[in-house]
Amino acid sequence: MNIDFFPNGPAVQIEEEMRILFIADIHMGIEHELKKFGFHFKTRGPERIERILSLVKESSPDILVILGDVKHRVPGTSYQEFFELKNLFSALREITPFCVTPGNHDPGIERFLKSNEIRKKEGSIIGNVGIMHGHTIPDENLQGNLILCGHHHPTVALKDQVGVALQSSCFVLGEVDPHIFPEVKEYETTRLLMVPSLNELTGYGIEKTFRSPFSPLSRSLILESAEVLLPDGTYAGDLLSHLQHDAK
Repeated sequence: MNIDFFPNGPAVQIEEEMRILFIADIHMGIEHELKKFGFHFKTRGPERIERILSLVKESSPDILVILGDVKHRVPGTSYQEFFELKNLFSALREITPFCVTPGNHDPGIERFLKSNEIRKKEGSIIGNVGIMHGHTIPDENLQGNLILCGHHHPTVALKDQVGVALQSSCFVLGEVDPHIFPEVKEYETTRLLMVPSLNELTGYGIEKTFRSPFSPLSRSLILESAEVLLPDGTYAGDLLSHLQHDAK
């Protein structure tokens, strides 16, 4: 299994029999929703679409997998999302096959997709890896595989000796407690790779995620096994060290 990281996503590509490019949490239309809270941003949707298209052209995958939360508004679809989702999917269809595993922000996204472009939210297998958004209990068929998910928007603070911190999106890789599945299969290790958000306006510190886990997967990650990777794949230490350092 060959794994390549694309920090300009962030994105990750896994290659075995086929090359699969993974991105997560685009959150199209987030600017429209932020206006309700007094934050006024010019939409960056066209730039995000161009970034995704550039990733596809750079990596030349056999298929692109979007790990959920393509849109932001819940419930419904804003006018910004309506046009940006149509533009995104139309542009992708011209250059690559793709599929979406829906997230908690994606009710109604089916209207923008063809039947072969959408996967079930509990997860499915593509190539030799499991895919899901991450807000539900995983399908039992994902057990024993590497699972890629979104939903958690992981970021890490990298501090120097005087306490100056650089906040960066990150990947989190570790083993999952098998008891998350209804029936535990012996001798099968399930690993999880949390993919950071592609949306530059989102992010959630890993210290918060794993002190107060908010999903079945984050509650089931075996912390002692987990490590943190920067967007370019650089090893940034084990997860427990980050959690202990932040607690001081």
